[in-house]
Amino acid sequence: MPASTHLRTPVHPLLLGGLVLALVGFLLLPGSFASKLLTLVAGVCAQRPAHSYFMGGVQLPLEARMGGIFAGFLVGVLYLLWTNRERAGLLPPPPLQALLLGFVALMAVDGTNALFYDTGWPSLYPPNNAVRLATGLLCGLALALLAVPVLSATLWRDWDFEASLASLPELGWALCLLALVQLATMSGAAALLYPVGLFMIAGVVVAFAVGNTYAVVLISRHERQASTWAQAANPLLAGVLIALVELAALAAFRYWAEAALGLRWVA
Repeated sequence: MPASTHLRTPVHPLLLGGLVLALVGFLLLPGSFASKLLTLVAGVCAQRPAHSYFMGGVQLPLEARMGGIFAGFLVGVLYLLWTNRERAGLLPPPPLQALLLGFVALMAVDGTNALFYDTGWPSLYPPNNAVRLATGLLCGLALALLAVPVLSATLWRDWDFEASLASLPELGWALCLLALVQLATMSGAAALLYPVGLFMIAGVVVAFAVGNTYAVVLISRHERQASTWAQAANPLLAGVLIALVELAALAAFRYWAEAALGLRWVA
């Protein structure tokens, strides 16, 4: 068969091999699937039981606030895909930018309030997981709607000259998706353990990958060269692979620090 007729994959073989090795390594980890999810993101989150939701008696891999942030980020990315704005390269109009930054500030206020409460300083209200989750979801959504356009304008040759979010009604649909995640997480239903847990984990990988892909494109000097998803596959999957390596390194560092330095998170 002539060389020109060989089937070629748009993904670099080293990337495919790395992703396969990462998957195999995850599957070979000891313990239950739920414990493997906890291990995967151990370096990202303290995983304190008192700050976490349980579904069917099993702890979710991320605490309420952190799980909310990453689940909200994934909701934002999925919302952009759903509305065909994954190539939108402009930030929302200034009033909506201010509102989104307000969501981030709201999460920061709740986190500061919880810190003050835990340390005995004056606080506004007793912290609770429902508020941690809600403010985390809002923060994650805001970060996605602000970060993805920056990546899009760098990755795509023909990025769309439109905003990731153009109006309050559009934001309302995204908020409805957040409400579904909030209700599912708070339900405690055993049947939703893996759907919710995997959604959070996927949010972690996607959030890390967005930043990594942006760095890969800039470092490799391949700005605005992708016109199709096939052409964007290598930088995007490189971002995912780097994210998995980062998660493994962070988890290893946490376990080393706990064993060697005696560090432990309090409940």
